[in-house]
Amino acid sequence: MPSDPRTPAGCLVVQGALACGDAAGSVRKEIGARRAAAKAALRRRLQRAKREDDLPKNADPAELAHYVMTVLHGMAVQGADGANQDQLRRVADIALRAWPKR
Repeated sequence: MPSDPRTPAGCLVVQGALACGDAAGSVRKEIGARRAAAKAALRRRLQRAKREDDLPKNADPAELAHYVMTVLHGMAVQGADGANQDQLRRVADIALRAWPKR
């Protein structure tokens, strides 16, 4: 869990790009590419879910993927800032309530 005191706080893919200076441009580029790849993979999976009628017809897989990644990245920042598991779970619950219904 992100808030486990035995593990580093936050997420390298989110925090790493924020901590990189100009001299680490290649690191920033690589981390950005990994974030983009994760978002693209999620978008493809949501497109499949829509084709299989697991999402409503008016759902936009690209927008949903962007939303999910934004929530996850925000949760990673909150975890690095000391949010506990209950606080992060409440954020996830709110995000799920916003999810489109079939």
